[in-house]
Parts: sequence; structure tokens; C-alpha cells
Amino acid sequence: MTATLAAARSALADQALHPAPGDEFAEIVMATVGGAVPYDGYCLLGLDPTSGLRSFLFSRNGLDGVADRLTYNENVESDVNRYADLALAEVPVGILSTATRAEPLSPRLHEVLRPAGFTSELRLALRSGGRLWGALVLFRGDRRHPFTDADAARTVALADQLCTAVRRYPVRATDSTPDPLPPGVVLLDNANAIVSMTAEARAWVEDLRAGGLDEIEFEDALRVVYDVGLATQRMSETGLAPVCRVRTATGRWLVVQGAPVLDCAPAVVAVVLQPAALRQVLPAAAAWFGLTRRETEVLDLVARGMAAKHMGRRLELSVLTINDHLRSAYRKAGVSGREELLARLT
Repeated sequence: MTATLAAARSALADQALHPAPGDEFAEIVMATVGGAVPYDGYCLLGLDPTSGLRSFLFSRNGLDGVADRLTYNENVESDVNRYADLALAEVPVGILSTATRAEPLSPRLHEVLRPAGFTSELRLALRSGGRLWGALVLFRGDRRHPFTDADAARTVALADQLCTAVRRYPVRATDSTPDPLPPGVVLLDNANAIVSMTAEARAWVEDLRAGGLDEIEFEDALRVVYDVGLATQRMSETGLAPVCRVRTATGRWLVVQGAPVLDCAPAVVAVVLQPAALRQVLPAAAAWFGLTRRETEVLDLVARGMAAKHMGRRLELSVLTINDHLRSAYRKAGVSGREELLARLT
């Protein structure tokens, strides 16, 4: 490993332990990545580990105003290097470029990337433990050499530390958390286009934008809504009710849920954005923290306000064992005790 890659891995490992807030996190992470693999633009995204739906996105000089088009490309169209496909590949990285004549016809390349001025794209699926946690996308224009296999190898060398940083970002510590916003609703038609949106929903979407150097626009932040809307339309195929847990840029916990609507043409789906209850956050938080099944059960009882002796009776475990599970959960979460842990999740 070169000194540059070693330094980059160390810097990313620091962000995995202590994620910086908002756009500062993206700035640090992407400056580190850029030192190893130069790029002209990027997108860095994370997923809700229980539903696989997008929960945050950072971008700079990336693809603006095409969130609905990218949702369709990733979930409906036939294309190369889809995140779900890369997550299953032997090496979870793929290059898309106009420089390769053998490149299969790609709607994303010809209809999204090229109009935006990009001629080469590198995608890295961030996977660990059999789960997809997010992805990194790098772009280059025609003034820079297209991405190469060497670029892909250097990116893969950073994957473990980058994955852990993305995984830990939603459960980062914050200095303070603002009051929750009122629930909001977005109505979508059968083409997944917005029919109407309440002012409250607009406020939630605005709170997804980190600000600062991050260039996510309102339309880009709507990707969370579009993903849930499309998943709602496909419920009959998956059998899963779409739910996405999101930590907004200011630290609020948001849950985004979809439901079919009747007799409200042209709307066919309602996407509801509302403050997340603690027990709604827990399944995703347990995965982000890397808790075991038993530690997750104990954490659920902590959320109910149970004392250790009552947890022991409920789970048929000794108080000593309960406390061992609690200490392990606190260590994995990087907190000192119950109050600090619950503060991260409310």
C-alpha cells in the first residue's frame, strides 16, 4: 500500500470513529478520497440498513436536478453498475465511460452523465457483513483522463474505512437537536412525479440539505421521497412496506413512509414525512452500531424505560448478563451510558 493510500485510510478511520457534522463530514471524507483518486464531481450516499432506501446524500459538482430520473434508472431501467448489482459483485466497483467502445448502451451515460458534462463515472458499493450501506460515485469530464482499473483498485483499497464512516454518520453525536418539525405529505402520480406537497413536507426536505460546500439542491434532496414513492408502488412485488429512517443535517430524526392512495387521481401514492419515534429508529440504529440480536433486544427494553432487573425477567437472563450486554452496546455506540445512547436516537 502506498503512503497516500495509508494516510487516506487513516483519515477515513478517524471519521468512522468521530463523524464530523453535516457538510464538514463530506468535505473531510471527499478531500481524503480525492487525494487518492482525483475527480471532478462526486455523490456520497448512505442507506437505511433495514429497508435499503436512501437516507442521506452529499454532492459537489455532481448530477443536479435529476433525482427522479436517477431513481427510475436505478430501480426500473436496465443499466450497468447499478448499486444492487455492484453489491453482489466479486469486486464492488464499476467504471462507465464514453472512452470504451465496447461499453454497452447505458441510459445513464447517454441521457444523464453526458448532458451534465461527464464522460466517465466510477461507482463503489459500500458493503459489509452481507449488507449494502451506501455508495460512492465519482465523475470526470472530458478534460481529465477517464477512470482506469488502477483508479478502481485505489478506490476499493479505501472501501472498508469509507463504508464504516458512512455507516456511522447517521448515529453521530450532535451538540444539540432542534425541535421536531410537524408531519408533512407528498403526493406522487403513477410516473413517480410530484402532484402536490405540503409546506411541512417541504421544510423536512430542506432539512436534508447540509449547506456549506455541499451542493445538494432541494430537487436532489427529494431523492428520499422518490425512492419511497417508487418502493410503495412496487409493494405488490416486494411485499414490504417502505420505511426509511433519516438523520437530517441538523440532527432531527425523520421517518419517511409511503402508502397507496385511492380516489385522489392523479395521485397514487402518499409519502409521509414525520418525526421518528425512538422505537422506529432502533432497528436501523442497531444495524448502524453493529449490535447483536441480544444487544438489540436489550436496547429495545432500554427504550421502554425498563430497569436491568426487569429486563432480566423479560429475557430470562441474569442482571449480570444484562449489564454485560449493555456495556457492549454502549462500547459499540461510543457512548458512556443509557442517557447518552438514547440522546443519539431521539
